[in-house]
Amino acid sequence: MIRVSISEMKNRLSHYLRLVKGGEELEILDRDTPVARVTHISRPQGGTEKSAWVKEMEKLGIIHPPEKKGTVPPELLSPHDLPTMRKRGRSVLDALLQEREAGR
Repeated sequence: MIRVSISEMKNRLSHYLRLVKGGEELEILDRDTPVARVTHISRPQGGTEKSAWVKEMEKLGIIHPPEKKGTVPPELLSPHDLPTMRKRGRSVLDALLQEREAGR
């Protein structure tokens, strides 16, 4: 957390707002006494709750939450993924050479 005096905050407001946008948290001091804390507006207070802008993007259909943690959608998996090749006893090099011969 960055601690800054009121006069410094007034003189360099744009600079400190850029820092807040980058994720920093500011504490504003009045004669070495903390009077305010500045955080980015999208930062959730509880830590587990979603930010307001994330909720809005989900509502608009722009982003979608993951269905399950740690799962990969089947459409992202290649048919020649490494575990499949190991089952068949093939190496990655063998698969690459086969693809080159097939003209892919």
